[in-house]
Amino acid sequence: MEAAVTIFGDRTWNWQNAIVSLLFFLVILAANKVINYIPWTFFRSQWWIERYRIKSDRPLRDFALLQFSILVLLVCGATAVGWCFRPFLGIKYIANSSVIFLLLLVSLAFVSVAIACWTTLPQVAAIDAVRQQAESLFLKASERYDLVMQGANEGLWDWNLENHEIYFSQRWKAMLGYADDEIASTLDEWRDRIHPDDKAQFQLELSRHLDGTTSHFEREHRILHKDGTYRWVLSRGLAVRNEEGQAYRIAGSQTDITDRHRAEAQLSHDALHDRLTGLPNRILFQERLEHVLQLAKRHNIFSFAVLFVDLDRFKTINDSLGHLVGDRLLMGIAQRLKACIRSSDTLARLGGDEFAMLIEDVDDKGDIIHLVERIQQEFKLPFHLNGQEIYANASIGVLIETADYDCAEDLLRDADIAMYRAKERGRGCYEVFDITMRDRAVAMLHLETDLRKAIINQEFQLHYQPIVALHNNQITGFEALVRWQHPDKGLIPPIEFIGVAEETGLILPLGIWVLQEACTQMRAWHEEFPSDPPLSVSVNVSGKQFAQVDLVDKIRQILVETSFDPHCLKLEITESTIVEDLASAKAKLIQLQELGIQVSIDDFGTGYSSLSYLSRFPINFLKIDRSFIQDIDTSSERLEIIRAIVSLADSLKIDVVAEGVETASQLAQLCSLQPTSGQEHFAQGYLFSKPLNRDAAKSLIASGRDCYASK
Repeated sequence: MEAAVTIFGDRTWNWQNAIVSLLFFLVILAANKVINYIPWTFFRSQWWIERYRIKSDRPLRDFALLQFSILVLLVCGATAVGWCFRPFLGIKYIANSSVIFLLLLVSLAFVSVAIACWTTLPQVAAIDAVRQQAESLFLKASERYDLVMQGANEGLWDWNLENHEIYFSQRWKAMLGYADDEIASTLDEWRDRIHPDDKAQFQLELSRHLDGTTSHFEREHRILHKDGTYRWVLSRGLAVRNEEGQAYRIAGSQTDITDRHRAEAQLSHDALHDRLTGLPNRILFQERLEHVLQLAKRHNIFSFAVLFVDLDRFKTINDSLGHLVGDRLLMGIAQRLKACIRSSDTLARLGGDEFAMLIEDVDDKGDIIHLVERIQQEFKLPFHLNGQEIYANASIGVLIETADYDCAEDLLRDADIAMYRAKERGRGCYEVFDITMRDRAVAMLHLETDLRKAIINQEFQLHYQPIVALHNNQITGFEALVRWQHPDKGLIPPIEFIGVAEETGLILPLGIWVLQEACTQMRAWHEEFPSDPPLSVSVNVSGKQFAQVDLVDKIRQILVETSFDPHCLKLEITESTIVEDLASAKAKLIQLQELGIQVSIDDFGTGYSSLSYLSRFPINFLKIDRSFIQDIDTSSERLEIIRAIVSLADSLKIDVVAEGVETASQLAQLCSLQPTSGQEHFAQGYLFSKPLNRDAAKSLIASGRDCYASK
C-alpha cells in the first residue's frame, strides 16, 4: 500500500513530496523499533495471543467489546497519522482533492493492516500453540536422549558414507580412555585401533551388511585402549538406504564386553582345570590324549606313554591331619610331579588323589622307567606342612605300548588297571601294563556282577574245618569257611572272590549271612550232639565289617535270633584291622567280651605283631599263620619263631592255634612246644581234615571227636 501511495504521489506531486512519502515508510519502521523497547506488555504480540487464548474464560460480550475498542483505536490512529502528515505535503487538504484522496488512502492502509492483523490473530495463536507444543516435545525428547546417553553403557557412532565423516559419541571415546577432543571424526581412528587378528573379519562383516547380504552388522572384536591394552567390544549397526537400496549412512553402538569375555575365559579355564592345583583336569587330559593318539596314527614314528599315579593312604592323612593339610599336600605333590616332566608333557589331576601324565615323543621306553624311578625318589623326600614332616607314597601304572589303541579312554583305563596291579604288590610300587591285566580286570568285573547275583540268589554255602586240641587230638570246634556254588563254574574258593567282595562292599551282607548261618548250624549240632564242653565255631570278620559302628548290635541280634550260646562263638580278626583305629577297636573288643564272645587274632606274625595291643586288649587266641608252619620241620629259624610266639602267648595267658598243619612231622614239632602256664594249644589243617560241607562235618562229629585217630 505504501508503494502504491509513493508511486501515485510521485505522479501528482513534485519530487519533494515523493521523498516525504518515502520517509513516511521509514518513520513507521523506526516507530516499530521504538515500540519493541517499550516495556509495556500490550505492545507485544504474545500479549494479544494470550488474550485471545483465554477468551473462553471471559464472558463473550466483554471480549467482543474489547475487540471493537481495539479496532476503533486502530482506525482512529490511522486517521490521526494521516492528518498529522498533512502539513508536510505543503498544500491545503480541502483545496486539493488528490491530497484528501491520499490521506484517505493512507488511512485505509492502516485500517487494512489493523483488520488483517486482527483477523489473522487466531491463526497466529494456533501456529504459536503448535510451535510451543513442538518445542516442549523437542525439549522432552532432548532430555530423554541426554539421560539415555548418560545412563547407557554403550558408545554411539554414526558414519556418513557420502562424505566419509563419522561421529563418535563421548562415551565411545571414553570407552577407549580418550577425551572428547582426542579422537577425530574419521574412519581410520576406528579401524586402526582394531586388533590385527580381528580386522579382516570386522571389515568382512561390515561389508556384507552394507551390500545388503546381512540384515544388520554385528561383530565382537578387540580394540586398542589408550593404556596399550586391548579391550573386547561388541560393535553393532544398521544402515540407512535410498530408493535404490544403496546404503548412504550407517549408525550403531559399541559395548565394552571385556568383563564378560574374562568371565567366559575363566569359566572355560575352570571347566578344563583343577581348581586346587591349577593342573588340567580329566576332560582336558583326555582331549590332549586324543590329540596325540591321532598324531601317532598319522606318524608311525611318534610314540608316547601314559602314567597313572595314585597316592597311597591319602585318606589317612586327610582324616588325621585335616583336609586343609591334605590339600596342601596335593599341591606340593603336583609341583614335584610337574618338575619331573618336560614342558611339552602334560600333568593332570583326575580327581581326589589321582594324577595322570602324558609323556610325548618317547624315543626309548627305558626313559619312561627312569622317569618312574625319579618320581619314586621324589616321594621319598618329606613334605614340610604346618611345621611338620609328612611322607607320602604313590602307586604308578605305566602304559607304554600305545600303538593298538583307538580311544583315549581306553588308554587311561589300562594305565589305571596297571596302577591297581601295582597297589596289589604293595605301596610305592609301579607296574607296566600288559594285556593279561586287562583280561584279569574284565574277569573281575564279571565276577563282581556274578557275586551280586549270588548274594540275591543265596548261592553261598559254608564248609567247616575242624580245630583240634593238641594234647588229646579231640575236635573242639570248627572254623566256618564260605564257599560259592557258582551255577556255571561250580565251587569257587574264597580266595577268588573275597577280595572283590571287600573292594565292592559286598563283604558286609555276605559276612552277616556267614555269621548267622554258622550260629544256626552250630546250634543245631549242639542239640543233636550235646557235649561238654560244647563245640565252638570260629567266624572270620573282615576289616570293613569290624569298622561298622553297629557291628556289636548286629552280632547280639544274631545271637538272639539263633539262640546260640555266645561263649561258643569265636571271631577271628586280623592284626591290621585292629591297628586301623586302636581306640575304636578296644571299645568293640570289650563289648564283645562282655557278651561272652571270644576273639582270635588271625594270621598272627604276618602283620604288625605289636606286643602293646596284645597286653591291652581282651584277646583269647593267637592263630599262627600257615607260612610259619610250612617249614617248621626243616627250618630251625621257623621253629624258633613259633617257639617265641608260643612263649609270648603263654606269658599273656592266650591260647594258640596253628594253621595249615599238613604233615605228622609238623604236628610233632608243635606238640614239642608244651605250654608252661596251663594254656592250651590247638591246630587245624589238612592233616586232620580238609574243610567239609555240612553233611560231611556232621558225619565227622557223629563218628567221634578224636579227629586224628579217625584218619
